[in-house]
Amino acid sequence: MGANTSREHHLVPKYWLRAFAEDGHVLGRWCSGAEHRTPVRRAAVARDFNTDPLADGERRVALETYLDHHVDNPCAPVLRAVREGRWPLDGAQHALVLDALAWQVVRTRAFRSFDEQVGRQLFPTLWASEAVGFCEKQLRRPLSDAERMEVFWTAVRTAPGPSVVADPRSALRAMIRAFERTRDLLTVPGRRLVVLRAAEPLLTLGDSGVALRRKDGTFCLTPPLLPETVEVFAPLSPTCLLISTPRAHYRPYQGLTRKIAAKANAGAAAWCQDAVYRLPPCPGPPGCSFPAPRWRSGRRG
Repeated sequence: MGANTSREHHLVPKYWLRAFAEDGHVLGRWCSGAEHRTPVRRAAVARDFNTDPLADGERRVALETYLDHHVDNPCAPVLRAVREGRWPLDGAQHALVLDALAWQVVRTRAFRSFDEQVGRQLFPTLWASEAVGFCEKQLRRPLSDAERMEVFWTAVRTAPGPSVVADPRSALRAMIRAFERTRDLLTVPGRRLVVLRAAEPLLTLGDSGVALRRKDGTFCLTPPLLPETVEVFAPLSPTCLLISTPRAHYRPYQGLTRKIAAKANAGAAAWCQDAVYRLPPCPGPPGCSFPAPRWRSGRRG
């Protein structure tokens, strides 16, 4: 890896974090309840998060470089324009925002941790299915229903850990595939982007950047489970909320209400791994409480 290549990868882009910062710092509220100022360069980061373990040199950070050059750099001025009130966007700018939202859904520890848990749960079933096929190939005949069930459940009970067939690049592959699925979802006919603004700071930013909210008010975990009715809440600043939604009940002329801000802040807390960030002078925003998601890790970033 090159000497100038950082191994600290931002899970939320620095340009996004700066909108919640004062003097280069955000106020981080950790899951423990403690609050302290965090430099933007150290907020929402994970070491070697997008590193390819099988590549050499600069190719080890090809994905991180791609995100920097082709997602974050071109999108930064567009989201800044949205925060400053320049709306609606033209077609190219709109496409950049959708790319940024889709990548933000999957470039987080919340997504990766849940994806790994799903893989561990599914592996015994996949192993058993392969065992059934292997037996039929060896016997050169289909198994009876009774034989198939016996082979399948024996294989489930005796399946090794996923590490025996682990792909060191599986996390990166899953992230790219999930981006494509999420991007497709965000572009289906009937979805729209809505911008809501408030006169006072009401929003926090989780270390996952965005939150996915189901129609029933619960928060989704990962793109394979996304229904078409899901809403993407993206706080762009303490006073500006961007929402991708199929629903028509938001009224931009009414602005960002405390009720909607509370929903966005609850999403930030539900999706965060370690902390949510807010502008240091701001009082505690509405809805900022910390449930304990099952996929949360113990690391800080």
